[in-house]
Amino acid sequence: MRVLSGSSLEEYAKWYLEREAAKGDSRPIPNRPERQVEAMWERHGSNDDKMRKWFNESTRWQIVELDAVEDLPNLVFLDCPWTKRAGLVIPDGPNYRLLRRVAENALACDYLSSLPPDHQEHKKYYDSLVRGSLRLVGKNRVAVCSAEPDETASNPAARYYLLDGVGRCLPYMMLSLERKVEPVPIEAFLADRGTERR
Repeated sequence: MRVLSGSSLEEYAKWYLEREAAKGDSRPIPNRPERQVEAMWERHGSNDDKMRKWFNESTRWQIVELDAVEDLPNLVFLDCPWTKRAGLVIPDGPNYRLLRRVAENALACDYLSSLPPDHQEHKKYYDSLVRGSLRLVGKNRVAVCSAEPDETASNPAARYYLLDGVGRCLPYMMLSLERKVEPVPIEAFLADRGTERR
């Protein structure tokens, strides 16, 4: 992992709200940074999906490059009913939620071919990545954060959780395993849990 620059919760909130608006979320984006953070807590904070409860003044924010060979495969993937139903997350031993394992499961069950017509986002990302028309940088970067203790207990090879970018990182990891793309670094927001800023 290579640090590119410092960042902030305010920068993450603005980026995330703008991404959601570009994908069709019609809710207005507040003008002021503090209101954007409040909007993130209101819209995405109740179930910890995009805003972890520990995101506060002691959280260190950075923009980083994730190495496609070392960092990316060891991110903790989303564990929820749909990822289990789809055969992506299979609790069959240690490290079962690592992105690499999930991508291997996706390839084994031919996940992209099984998607219904109205849920083709992952297939679209896969196609864009293989064509080279999508790069995971700038507005298309992802977001990671320090993994929770229960996430690292069942996935001891992990340090970070894939906070945002499941739909982009899963196809990218699949393509990497299939050797259809050259591994290149992925840009990410990093929220590092800590009691002091470094």
